[in-house]
Amino acid sequence: MGDEEGVSALARVLAHETCVRLIDTLGAGEATVSDLVYRLGLEQPRVSTHLAMLREAGLVDCRADGRQRVYALHGQAPALALATLRTLAASVAGDAPAGPGQPPGPRLADDAPVRLARTCYDHLAGMAGVQLLDGLLDRGWLEAADGRQFGLTDAGAEALTAAGVDLTVARRSRRGFALHCADWTERRPHLGGALGASLLAALLDQDRARLRPGDRVVDLGPGEPARFLEATGA
Repeated sequence: MGDEEGVSALARVLAHETCVRLIDTLGAGEATVSDLVYRLGLEQPRVSTHLAMLREAGLVDCRADGRQRVYALHGQAPALALATLRTLAASVAGDAPAGPGQPPGPRLADDAPVRLARTCYDHLAGMAGVQLLDGLLDRGWLEAADGRQFGLTDAGAEALTAAGVDLTVARRSRRGFALHCADWTERRPHLGGALGASLLAALLDQDRARLRPGDRVVDLGPGEPARFLEATGA
């Protein structure tokens, strides 16, 4: 199956509202079918049918626990996929600017959760996203390049690898590697592209951040993302 066929197959699964609701609910932690039936207010056959679809698509795992089966998301990717779609849906609906050529959005309170930290497609945005990019530039791990590009320095590659960022995956991506992405709440750039996605994935994998189910808001641990950058000792 080629890339296009794989994307289309996943899109068909995510076109089901019940599948989206299940991913959101499992984003808060693993659950049994009876748990999911109660929390979603749906009939058991409907929940089971859509869980089977998610398992077949590789988005959900299942393990036996006595007589029950316990379901969990297959890593962070399913929740990140929904976060990406929510960003796209908001930009299409006109709820938030999608790029540097569009007008700025409404000014939010400094402590508004969506301003503090949120997803922008699959990377970190808001005050935390700007802080992350500033930290990378201040340490000399990134440097300005042509146009909207940033360059990763040798010191940056060494430090981010030590911090648990998967640079191999980022470099294999067909998309831009490290991109200037306009932040609609901060009026300043945050880091987009494949490197931005790998950085958010590292924060999630290390439990320094959590995606809020059903929302674009990212809940950060104390002092993050500064503590993440400081953890390398560089």
